[in-house]
Amino acid sequence: MIIEKESPYQVWAFFDLKKTSNMKISHLLFILACLFFFGCKTSPKSTAVSSDEADIARQEARDDSLELVAAYKRQARIQNFVSATYETDDIASDNVSDAADDPAIWVHPTEPEKSIIIGSNKRGGIHLYNLQGKEIAYSPVGNVNNVDVIPSFQLAGKSIILVGGSNRTDQSIDLLMLDPEKGDLQDVAANALKVNSEEIDDIYGFCFYQDREMGKSYVFINGKNGRLQQFELMATEAGKIDVRKVREVLFNSQVEGMVVDDLYESLYVGEEGEGIWKLSAAADGGSHKRLISMSGEENKAISYDIEGLAIYKKGKGGYLLASSQGNFSYAAFDRLGENRYIGSFVIKASDTLDGVEETDGIEASPAYLGEEFPQGVFLAQDGFNHLGEELHPQNFKIVDWREIESVLSPLSSDGDGN
Repeated sequence: MIIEKESPYQVWAFFDLKKTSNMKISHLLFILACLFFFGCKTSPKSTAVSSDEADIARQEARDDSLELVAAYKRQARIQNFVSATYETDDIASDNVSDAADDPAIWVHPTEPEKSIIIGSNKRGGIHLYNLQGKEIAYSPVGNVNNVDVIPSFQLAGKSIILVGGSNRTDQSIDLLMLDPEKGDLQDVAANALKVNSEEIDDIYGFCFYQDREMGKSYVFINGKNGRLQQFELMATEAGKIDVRKVREVLFNSQVEGMVVDDLYESLYVGEEGEGIWKLSAAADGGSHKRLISMSGEENKAISYDIEGLAIYKKGKGGYLLASSQGNFSYAAFDRLGENRYIGSFVIKASDTLDGVEETDGIEASPAYLGEEFPQGVFLAQDGFNHLGEELHPQNFKIVDWREIESVLSPLSSDGDGN
């Protein structure tokens, strides 16, 4: 069995991770060291490799095994637990390699039970699911990394549901009209909206922003090289959407996760090895940015990489949420003011569903989504998706927000973040 090693932990597909988290660390280290030393990572179908290549492979495997043990050890510091209510069907993939990435949600305006979860597959396209996680449709539009949705965008005299994503197949911006009845995604881009490869080396992060006061909509993208760009979305006479670059901001290292708080015109950007930055979302907002306190590894409940970002709105308040990939947890910050760190939580296994590890993208919605989810949901990509003893292709977990609120509300008042 060969595991594609995009993620530092994917080598762990050989093991039942639900069980490994309960093993003694010393026993686990001994077993893994022996197993990987004798070359279990080499596929039976592999051709002969040099001794140097074999040594490198074994060293990488040992490093990965030690890192996962360390991640569980860091996770154990966090004592706040929730469990998923549902999980989505597996993404389209012929193996268990890193593929699912980022979720979004479109809320049905009159029948909330018919709301749709949108999930990116960075090895193939975009999945649509219902609120119980059953797949409605799959569009193989390319290797889509991050996704977002505008519930109402004016195009050709009518309001459409606009889904967008960062497509790494051709390094472009995808703009698609969602038909919720058919589960159909139709391309509405005026042309192939490819990014400038001399500016963005590999397109990663993606999110929308609607400036309601100015009546304009924007898209933010970023790349591995730390460059962020903002584009205005412009409807054409032909009923398509074109873009115009209006702004650029540079970061020192790789960025990905982004979210905009439309009410406060704030853009949050996760610099994976640094923390969360806050800056203006306005087209003329300039390059000034502030690193949110306790959003990096000075916070013992956070371990790099900082990945997905989301906002849960409670009136004018609420939470800024971030996935902490290095310890399989989620950090919550106050939506207001200086974004005070509130606390962290973990999605643990229940009697019916597995827990969540190594999350990339997340999403949160406060909308009433029917009797099952009266306060909305939290969505998280699951890097290791188990069904019983078997490891399956990745998916997304759906958490009733009431579980998370029951954890965060006491922390908001007493300040005990762990």
